[in-house]
Amino acid sequence: MSAVPPHAVALASLLSAATSSDPRITETPRTIRIEADLPSELSTVTRTTILRTLGTADRYGHDRTETGDTVWAEIDRKGTR
Repeated sequence: MSAVPPHAVALASLLSAATSSDPRITETPRTIRIEADLPSELSTVTRTTILRTLGTADRYGHDRTETGDTVWAEIDRKGTR
């Protein structure tokens, strides 16, 4: 599998800084998925940073479970759209 594109690295870094968590990166031949756990409290600035960061992905979302909230972003590998 090819290297993770700079856009995905930047997105993961921004989510890490905003959430104070270590994002998980999952790669497939077509996409790169980045997931980050959200803290229980988000300031307005942090929420805005996370939303703007997610908006740079091809797809993004939010999962809520009994154990907490996670945001995710998917980036298509170049030439697979």
